[in-house]
Amino acid sequence: MSRRLAFTTALLVAAIGLTACQSSEKAATTVQSATQAQMTPTLSTTDANFINTVGAGGIAEVQFGQLAQTQATRTAVRAFAAQMVADHTAANNELTALAQSKQMTPPSDMDMAHQAKHDQLSAIAGGEFDRAYMQSQVEDHTAVVNAFQDEIANGSDADVKAFAQKHLPTIQHHLEMARILAR
Repeated sequence: MSRRLAFTTALLVAAIGLTACQSSEKAATTVQSATQAQMTPTLSTTDANFINTVGAGGIAEVQFGQLAQTQATRTAVRAFAAQMVADHTAANNELTALAQSKQMTPPSDMDMAHQAKHDQLSAIAGGEFDRAYMQSQVEDHTAVVNAFQDEIANGSDADVKAFAQKHLPTIQHHLEMARILAR
């Protein structure tokens, strides 16, 4: 009987030890998961959509600007295009760093709509190119101003909203310049 009691006691001690070990392991995993969650910020849909939309659009603006620098006939349009390349390259670099700090992969190319517009612009030249490019700039910058204003009003990530607030005046200025040159 004492053998049986000793065996049962040994099993009970082993089971208690195993349960305690599993509980400690589970607790450590829970702490690790909580720590990772704190380190990996998650963006709201509004913030993530803003980064994706503005990122792809910014890449498009650089590529459109590069195209316009070679195909535009008016000096003012070429100067506007150079400004778009400079301003959007800087903003794109800042947005990429921001997205990466939020554990998000930013766009690496323009979206399909911008690609189609780029293809159309590539097929024309002269005064027709100048008019089409400037009209597309009015359309694109109108949409981008709206996206920035929406992020400022509805975004939840302070850093993403700060990016939008910082760059909105520049985008509004681009829109104003585009409207003047599109006349």
